Amino acid sequence: MAVIVQKLRKVLPSDIERGIKYFALLSCLNDLRLTRMQTQVLAYTSCRGTITSHSARTEFVEMFDSSFASLENTKGILVKRGWLVRSQGKYKVNPAISINFSDDIVMQIILNVEGGRK
Repeated sequence: MAVIVQKLRKVLPSDIERGIKYFALLSCLNDLRLTRMQTQVLAYTSCRGTITSHSARTEFVEMFDSSFASLENTKGILVKRGWLVRSQGKYKVNPAISINFSDDIVMQIILNVEGGRK
């Protein structure tokens, strides 16, 4: 069985942009169908720690040229899906998928053939 190794490197201008790419890749590979706004909310919340405070929501709305209503709708969807959780009165990214985007990220993707090769 042959193994193909392909290395890709992408330099991004900020931790939030890295987070957006990370969540977009998770969505694509796992057929999660996250929207651009959902990836933005997850990345921003992961980098900031929470999206609960008024200052965090205001910063998000200005940064992504959005509205408070769109942000709240998106936040509600992510809570229902379990991607955002409420902890000590604050909305945070579920710890199972939260990573530190200020560190280098190395992802290993293994795509197997279902049932093995024939």
